[in-house]
Amino acid sequence: MINQKTIKLFIYIFLFVYLTNYIFFSHRLFIRENGYILGDWLINYAGGFTRRGLFGEITIYISNFLNLNLIDLTFILVTGLYLYFIFLVLIIITKSNIDFFILLLILSPATFLFSFYDPLATGRKEFLFFLFFCLYFLYREKKIFIYFAPFILTTIILTHELFAFLCPFFIIIRYLNTKSLKLRDYYFEILIFFLCSFILLLIYNFSNPNIDLTCNAIQNFGYNWRICFSINDLNTLKGSKILISEYIKDKNYTFYYSLFIFLSLLPIIFCLKKCFNLSSYISFLLLFLSLLPISTLFFFVNDWGRYIHIYSFIWMLIILSNNKIKEINLSYTKILIVLLYSSSWYIPHCCPDLHFSKYKFKPGIFYIYERIHLRLTTENHMYKS
Repeated sequence: MINQKTIKLFIYIFLFVYLTNYIFFSHRLFIRENGYILGDWLINYAGGFTRRGLFGEITIYISNFLNLNLIDLTFILVTGLYLYFIFLVLIIITKSNIDFFILLLILSPATFLFSFYDPLATGRKEFLFFLFFCLYFLYREKKIFIYFAPFILTTIILTHELFAFLCPFFIIIRYLNTKSLKLRDYYFEILIFFLCSFILLLIYNFSNPNIDLTCNAIQNFGYNWRICFSINDLNTLKGSKILISEYIKDKNYTFYYSLFIFLSLLPIIFCLKKCFNLSSYISFLLLFLSLLPISTLFFFVNDWGRYIHIYSFIWMLIILSNNKIKEINLSYTKILIVLLYSSSWYIPHCCPDLHFSKYKFKPGIFYIYERIHLRLTTENHMYKS
């Protein structure tokens, strides 16, 4: 049997390896001026008010004012925020007891291992969502957090507006904590919902930038035009450009991502039943209600893997922050099952045909081997990771 102290030590070591991998690939993608990752952080207001532009506007201003390298500054700021997020996760894990199903969730390819298996998922803005949820779990009852939360929320939504689609999670979290349906117990969560909705309406009603001016504000630093890939999508829904209906009709696309959703939900379902003593009906109802808003994005974007990851990661944080299980030891057999589950599959952030065209089933551990092999044998391969 393996006790909690040993399990947590293993998780801390895993998180160190994970964090090293995340920072390495984030830096790699930043210095390569990736338009969908670095470019997304640098969206700004030079061409007028637009969605996702607050962080980039502030960063470009600081870079100009202090005469700092824009990419280095962006990397330092993003990495600093990510380190703070991991620090909060460590606090949550330290306070939690880890049983078999929770360990499955922590080491799921839909949570931490998502960006480990797919490096093109690193360095993206969605970790800001997780950062706010961590703050919420740790400081929900603190008055100072209640006062500052609206400002933090506004900053995050003006950096990535899709945070508004996660609002139902706050109602669900509060219900899991209180098991109450009285409105007075949800005042803060209702405030979050209305604030997110109000800002989202402002963004989509008043966001109409001149994308050439927005892009020029970045290219003036001497960067390649490809850095503006994200900016080119500002005035139109991404799905309308790439004909998202073709992805929905694609049997491989829907099959693989349906399978990934099922595999991702398995440990969440077991955790809900065990950690919160919920009936099967209530468990599935909560999963459905939390999935419904974010699943609507599948009709507008093709990187479905990212949204399965966001959904699964938030559920992992909820379960870690609220589980009431007693301390439990794990057998070596269960540890082996966790390792097999973690290494036997992975979720690409998009485009499964690129990953599974040669092999219809590819274990996550084999994909890591394949990436290393391709990197050693050729400089320009399809993954560019």
